[in-house]
Amino acid sequence: MNQLTSSLPVLRILHDQDLEALIQFSHRSTYAPNTLLIQSGTAIDHIFLRLTGQLAASWANYEHSELFSVGELAGATSLLSDQPALISILAEQSSEVLAIPKARLKTELSRDRGFAARFYQLLAINLSEYLRDLSTSLVHRQIREGEPLRKVLMFFATLNDADIAWMMANGSAEKSTAGTILIQQGQPVPAVYLLLDGTVGIDISIAGQTRELAKRGKGDILGEISFVDGGVASASVRAVDETWVLRISQAQLAMKLQEDAAFAGRFYQATAQVLSSRCQDLLIRSGIASAAIAQDAEELEEDELDLDILEGTAIAGTRFDWIIQQLRR
Repeated sequence: MNQLTSSLPVLRILHDQDLEALIQFSHRSTYAPNTLLIQSGTAIDHIFLRLTGQLAASWANYEHSELFSVGELAGATSLLSDQPALISILAEQSSEVLAIPKARLKTELSRDRGFAARFYQLLAINLSEYLRDLSTSLVHRQIREGEPLRKVLMFFATLNDADIAWMMANGSAEKSTAGTILIQQGQPVPAVYLLLDGTVGIDISIAGQTRELAKRGKGDILGEISFVDGGVASASVRAVDETWVLRISQAQLAMKLQEDAAFAGRFYQATAQVLSSRCQDLLIRSGIASAAIAQDAEELEEDELDLDILEGTAIAGTRFDWIIQQLRR
């Protein structure tokens, strides 16, 4: 176990008992070169943690394969929904992995709040780092993000009323005029922002040229990538018109997450859902992932959504209106 954490520093987020549990119900496997671990369009039964060798995400209509770093999780986004895989994962050379049964992992996540908080944090970090790289590489091709509103609403469906109440009590409502820079690329991000009203532009500057990657509207989350991975802002956030945000300082949020494991589990799970949705959107818009598979997966996900999550998604819009009403008092 100590050897595993020393060779995979990112796993230090997990506690010793977390790793012990993972190792007990998982198994180490070695795959020969060109062996498929995950096939696009099929269900994902195992999540794979790369130990040695070389794993790659492979796309039939794209000339480049994305390599997984040591310690990255392949197939972990299937924990957020049971949709089929959008991409294929293969061993490009002889590779050793820790194969984690997804069904058993989900059981452990629901049973142990502390483990859930730490594991979803690990997943969110993996996704945030991947999204940073993906956004930078695709902005050169002038590919814009879409507006995955449904996934954003699911963020607030995953949280509960007490979580929302804490955010309101510990956040501050702030208005900005058009043109105001809320977050500056390359600078530390002091807070996480909930966009309550208005529209913001997401701008990325590369080699002296600034391009708009996306526009975001009511209900979106801003600054979550920097909070999750501790890095500086990968893009600037600019108010397109008069905007109103709920600002929650990183320091306050970090303290709450440390003190409240149940809240931390929901927060990191919800954040991973948003990051996963944005990655998926960029992959589809770039033509890397199959839009047909994504559509089938989305329809399957809608059919199989947990009723509690479905109900929560349905009331998320109403909850936003309530939040705004309370803050205006």
